[in-house]
Amino acid sequence: MSSAKQQLKNISPSKIDASPEIQGWLSQFPEVQRTTAKLLLSHLQFVSRDVYSAWLQRVVSALPSGKTYALYSVRKLDDGSPLWNDEGDIVARPGDSLGSEDLVYSLVANLARANPETLLDHSSLTELRDKKVHDYLLIDDSIGSGDRVSGFINAMLSHPTFLSWWSFGLVRIHVVSFARPREAEAKIVAKIKGSDHGKRRFRKSSKVDFTSDMVYDTNWLEGRWGENHLQIIQLCRSQTKIPKWARLGYGEVLANTVFYHSVPNNIPGVLWFSNDKWQGLMPGRAMPDWLLALIDQTPLVASEVITSKSDEVAQLLALIKRGVRSSRSIAARLCVDHKYAVGLLGSAKEMGLLTPQLRLTTAGLDCLKHADSTLALPDWDRSLYIPSSWCAGRATVQPPIREELASLGLADSVEVSAFADGDVGQASLERSDAKAAAPPFSVMLQSPAVSRENHDTDGPLGSKDR
Repeated sequence: MSSAKQQLKNISPSKIDASPEIQGWLSQFPEVQRTTAKLLLSHLQFVSRDVYSAWLQRVVSALPSGKTYALYSVRKLDDGSPLWNDEGDIVARPGDSLGSEDLVYSLVANLARANPETLLDHSSLTELRDKKVHDYLLIDDSIGSGDRVSGFINAMLSHPTFLSWWSFGLVRIHVVSFARPREAEAKIVAKIKGSDHGKRRFRKSSKVDFTSDMVYDTNWLEGRWGENHLQIIQLCRSQTKIPKWARLGYGEVLANTVFYHSVPNNIPGVLWFSNDKWQGLMPGRAMPDWLLALIDQTPLVASEVITSKSDEVAQLLALIKRGVRSSRSIAARLCVDHKYAVGLLGSAKEMGLLTPQLRLTTAGLDCLKHADSTLALPDWDRSLYIPSSWCAGRATVQPPIREELASLGLADSVEVSAFADGDVGQASLERSDAKAAAPPFSVMLQSPAVSRENHDTDGPLGSKDR
């Protein structure tokens, strides 16, 4: 099965600078945090409807043949309410929109119509019994904390008929989602009704498996947010206008996957949360039309960049003019991570501001001339770098001071010899002379010990004349 990761989209730095809507959103941050806010935007991954639909079709087509599968779109149900009523029919969906579940529901219907013999669309218990279905596909677009999936499975188990099938090991549940954190598997299994004891014949963990295109570790933030992930976390935590539970997303998952058809609530709250003090970029957890058009827009031309007056593009061109062409050096100079700098260089090349060899074009020179004359490049730390390995033994060259000697617990006789025999430099010379002198009695080579027949008070052999 091929991965859909290569088809994900993001917002390039040039598009961020050219969008007036994003500039308005950035104006809510203090000026010192706006570069970090741009980094946050550049690390979002957008999944279009076509990419998600094609991925789901590949997953379904790869299922083992010879079986019948019951397909259900995962949705949130009231606590304790079963998925089927007393007659065994599935409970009706509410009339209003259910967000991301609407698209999944329609995709399930299309898949079932295309494969009526093997795929069933939200079947009743009677149909499941007649066709002896044992495999159930629970389909979602993204899993965060796992509460919705575990709640849906428990709603299925709330009906006594389905619960008996589950207890006798006649049910196998396949959870299918485009993205999920690795930790969600254990959380979902733990929240499902029943026991997972090793002595049980049918452990609940053996009856549930997971399929996803993107599986990430919640604690490995650098993989999703880049080298400057700590700055992004600090940016999200510091927004006091947003409730604490939403600052890092629901469950503090801090996901970065956004779907065209819905905006998950496990991404940072600065992106979707809105109240009278803060306006999210995607209010109501819906993708605005202008953002969809911006993501699908072809690369900007140079004239649009000049109009947008991007400080970062101007700083990039100024660095190129100075001869700084390494992407890592540019990232260090602009205080951004390497991935962002590579994207900035790629956008400049697409817009015709730079040649493939990272030289300024005529359009790049014009863009630099029209840039703000007061724009200054970030200060670069030019202090001498001394490798730590070079510092090994440096303390032996420097004369010891009284406090250092005291901390080392040296004997008083050593301290006296260091300060009572002239200047400081003479102390080391004295120790050098001491190395050449005869060793003290305590380290003199002595004859091996021998057994003594009588009590001897004269000490070791050779230490005293008899």
